[in-house]
Amino acid sequence: MNIRRLTLSCVLLGMVPLTWSSASFGEVAQRATVTPASLEQASQQGPLFAFLQEYFTSLAQGDVDKLAIYHPALTLPQCDILREYFEHTVRDLHIDLRDVQVHLAANTATVTFFRTDHFVDRATNRHIEKSIRLSTVLVYGGSGWGWHLDGLDLIAFALGKRTSQAG
Repeated sequence: MNIRRLTLSCVLLGMVPLTWSSASFGEVAQRATVTPASLEQASQQGPLFAFLQEYFTSLAQGDVDKLAIYHPALTLPQCDILREYFEHTVRDLHIDLRDVQVHLAANTATVTFFRTDHFVDRATNRHIEKSIRLSTVLVYGGSGWGWHLDGLDLIAFALGKRTSQAG
């Protein structure tokens, strides 16, 4: 079964696996999941849920280059801050999004969800779990392709007050 068919099947079942481990052929390990609030939304908004899959895969893996594509407003100094965050703060990040609700209006989508992150704090080697309810805005088009994030709210945790090296 190819990945697209597997992803579509998972979306229709209401659970989207966001990443697979490449440890060995055929072995599947989820680093992140997205659970839509309704199966109807998951099937009607397939491209949007596919974007969420790609985005949270990149976030869980600390792939700053991909995150920069999804966040057109992200500056080079902010990318450096994110790289430092992933290299020195968290390890083995797993992201669980539950009750994902999508509200469309023209070329924007407001996405609301419960997010729980599981990770190991590099400084203390402790296992940490953090949960929060979030809303974010996605915009379709304008970045040369499909969906992208309107702001930096989903990565603000790593940027903190340091939005640039100069300021």
